[in-house]
Amino acid sequence: AFAGFLPEVLARYSARHPGIALDIEDVLSEDAVRAVATGVAELAIIGENTPVGELKTLLCDEDELVAVLPHTHPLLTHSELSWPQALEHDLVSLPRSSSLTRLISSQAEAFNQPLKIRIQVRSFEALCQMVASGLGIAIAPRKVAQSRVQSLQLQIRPLAGPPIARRLMLALRSLEQLSRPAQAFVDLALQRIQSRTELDVPDKAAEVTPMTNSAKAD
Repeated sequence: AFAGFLPEVLARYSARHPGIALDIEDVLSEDAVRAVATGVAELAIIGENTPVGELKTLLCDEDELVAVLPHTHPLLTHSELSWPQALEHDLVSLPRSSSLTRLISSQAEAFNQPLKIRIQVRSFEALCQMVASGLGIAIAPRKVAQSRVQSLQLQIRPLAGPPIARRLMLALRSLEQLSRPAQAFVDLALQRIQSRTELDVPDKAAEVTPMTNSAKAD
């Protein structure tokens, strides 16, 4: 979320509600779910494949997965890659427990191939840096990779077959229990995904707790 749609939504939120600050923390999806379930946070932004128990979820973002390559790599001779082709190579990934890596792992299992993770990192920025240094390739959301293509000389190749998207969800106890600032955030996030769906534009988890006077972020 921090590397994708969240900055855009937060900028709109701040413009519309300049007197309200948000307390935001970057954590794994499971930790974000736990924070909402125990009342520490009002909202979480999590991967779709994260168990949520009795929490409610709403789709807030989706982004096609692509292969991310350094500017020199044997796979660059192909205009697109099959999943088996990509999975034959060493991967740079987020932690195995992250929702994205679990999604990639499920694809590897579907093709009966092992997941050759060479390096695990904590952020998309570090992931792209490792790929740019030639330490492996990555499978990542397209917009995450596109935002770093020019600065790191990365190359993107689509993955053949039906598009596989990382879908992010808003997790909450109930809409009725949200504070007015939290409801305003949900409304903006849903307006964004609805407008992109209508236009047919495809596009680590976060805890969000509205505060009135202060904010913190990792």
